[in-house]
Amino acid sequence: MKSEVLNFYSSLRQIFCVCPYCSLTIRLSDCKLYQKQKPVIDWKEEIDKKIEGLEIVEEKLLEKISAAKQSARDAGKKSAKKAIRKIDQLFHPLGLDCNDCKVIFHPVDFIVFKGMNSEKKQDCTIKEILLLDKNNKSGEYLNIQKSIEKAVQTKSYEWLTLRVENTGKIIEEE
Repeated sequence: MKSEVLNFYSSLRQIFCVCPYCSLTIRLSDCKLYQKQKPVIDWKEEIDKKIEGLEIVEEKLLEKISAAKQSARDAGKKSAKKAIRKIDQLFHPLGLDCNDCKVIFHPVDFIVFKGMNSEKKQDCTIKEILLLDKNNKSGEYLNIQKSIEKAVQTKSYEWLTLRVENTGKIIEEE
């Protein structure tokens, strides 16, 4: 009787089903039989071991690819910065990062938000705001710039931060 039960459960190890919900192949019975000898490794166990091995290899390969991409990205940034320094005749000589500069042209040519694009990702706080004009202007431009200078010196201005959402809606930041 004992051997018939063992034979019955051993034969159930060879019957497989496909789950209709997740398409996973499973045994009809995954009973843990305690015998003196291990059951013979069947084709599903062999496939599962090979898949597990492939998943480990794939994970290591993805890590190497990610590291190579990051290395290439860093090298590209470094190379791009060198090229920009060679052609930038305005911001680099002043010790400014051209990525911190925004063009407005009127009443000044540029607003520079020093520190906005810091190399250190965790420290992208704006340390200083500069109004930069590359040419000496006269007349109406000069009068407007002088009034801006006076407003900054007397601190008679209000700072307002607006954010544009992906939907296009403009929200005032508090």
